[in-house]
Amino acid sequence: MTIADRIRAGIARTASTCRRFRQDTAGNIAVIFALVLPLLIMITLGGADISRASTVKMNLQDALDAATLTAARSQFTDDDRITEVGLNSLRANLAPFSDITLLEGETTFALNPETGAVEAAATVSVQTMVANIVLPPYGAVLDDELPVRARSEVLRSNNRIEVALVIDNTGSMAGTKLTNTKAAAIDLINRLEAADGRSIEADAIKISLVPFSMTVRVTTGGTSTVPSYMSNATTHTGGGAFNASTNPFSLFETARGRFTLFEDIGTTWGGCIEARPQPFDIRDTAPSSGDQATMFVPYFAPDEPDRTDYPNDSTWQSWLNGSNSDQNDYLNDAPTSTYGTSSSSTPFGTGSAGTTARTNAYWARLREADKYATTHRKGTLSTSFGPNKGCSLQPLIRLTDNYAALRTAVNNMVATGNTNVPLGAMWGWHTLSPNAPFGDGRPYNSERLQKIIIIMTDGANVMSDNSSPNDSFYNGLGYIWQNRLGITSGNDNTRRSRMDNRMDHATPGTEDLCGNMKDAGIQVYTVAVQVDSQAQTLMRRCASSNDHYFPVDNASGIGAAFDRIAGAIENLRISR
Repeated sequence: MTIADRIRAGIARTASTCRRFRQDTAGNIAVIFALVLPLLIMITLGGADISRASTVKMNLQDALDAATLTAARSQFTDDDRITEVGLNSLRANLAPFSDITLLEGETTFALNPETGAVEAAATVSVQTMVANIVLPPYGAVLDDELPVRARSEVLRSNNRIEVALVIDNTGSMAGTKLTNTKAAAIDLINRLEAADGRSIEADAIKISLVPFSMTVRVTTGGTSTVPSYMSNATTHTGGGAFNASTNPFSLFETARGRFTLFEDIGTTWGGCIEARPQPFDIRDTAPSSGDQATMFVPYFAPDEPDRTDYPNDSTWQSWLNGSNSDQNDYLNDAPTSTYGTSSSSTPFGTGSAGTTARTNAYWARLREADKYATTHRKGTLSTSFGPNKGCSLQPLIRLTDNYAALRTAVNNMVATGNTNVPLGAMWGWHTLSPNAPFGDGRPYNSERLQKIIIIMTDGANVMSDNSSPNDSFYNGLGYIWQNRLGITSGNDNTRRSRMDNRMDHATPGTEDLCGNMKDAGIQVYTVAVQVDSQAQTLMRRCASSNDHYFPVDNASGIGAAFDRIAGAIENLRISR
């Protein structure tokens, strides 16, 4: 029943009562009736105005809460602009209620500089429906209107937030996906910059950016100076002298540091990094020279055997993939009596002896350390040819509130290489960590601090195999035979499963990267763009909760996913 219906029903009941009193012939009843009639009408029918005012109060409170939230979300800090935003929103919110009037002179929005809260107060007037119609004198006492007031307060978040944006830059991202990802990332940066500007907290929000593919570029490189967190020792992963029984996973037959090799070639490190050996590949352990396994080593793509040395040997040609663009042959293999060249179609002989001789020649050429010299086989060393091959992606940006630099870095992202999500996510964690290599993050469990990592990918973890004895292309995990994944061979599916399990293991309770990050108090958001069911399962498990996981079926949905994450991070709340 509407208010008008209740009023009409009340009037009808009152009229019926009046008729009964009027028909009563007893003099006392008539006198009493004359005296109490106005009071009865005020009590009976004035309740409708009170009920109506209560309803308006609820509507006003909802409208004011929404308007205050809008004002708090604006980038303004001066009361005039905050009031302008708040009033515009409040007017719109009250527009459906044509029978109430907003008293703008008695409505305020202001920022409390002590608490960081936007405080609002509003008054509306409501026309009286009973007293004004039935008892005009009483309506005049009420000025024919009832004032209704409400207050609201929205606390601009005073949490300090550190956000790592870990973004897939692999070759499959080329085109619309990377374009839309850039736009979405920049929009998120803009929103967080605005939230930072609204905060009363100094350095309230900081962001890092970690583009990744099969490696991560931690710096622009271009120097021979060894960073404090990196190693030039000969005992690091892939270092030391090869020995089939004691050091079977080394790249070289003589001990040689990676930075020394760059100097031997007459070039510099490009800034890309390789994964640390297990278990430090998924741990936030600070690097220490006392334990070389904790140190970081530069990405160094070895010179691969000369393809043209045995032009008529079909197996040799097949090993080297038949394509100079896939093979990283940038030096002449050092000629020795065990190498040699031949135009024979069977330079290594035939049968099992020939197979063994061919394999031995391949490994001897690959592991030769003395061949690294300034005389290059062809062309100019670059990120597509030489020890820095595969290191063409944008360098990461350490935790910062330089939002312009972040936007520039996002715009400079390029699509290149294959997918290693765990390596990218681990470096996202490094940027948030208070520990070396950077130490930029605030200490874990600091008061009012939230660390957040956003991991976006469009593909599956991959360590592709090939037909050569390496059984793989070089990447941030080296070659498959170097045992970085705990296996020395296996097909693509086996390698993918190993990489997936390092990120988030299918067996609960098994140590993995995502679990370690969450145990450190980091909120993990994941965005999976057009990935298969296995990758969807992985990314869903990795996320802190189901509402932190965003599956995207089309590149056009990337922006919506980032927008929802940005809204969650802004973390505004109503406190009346």
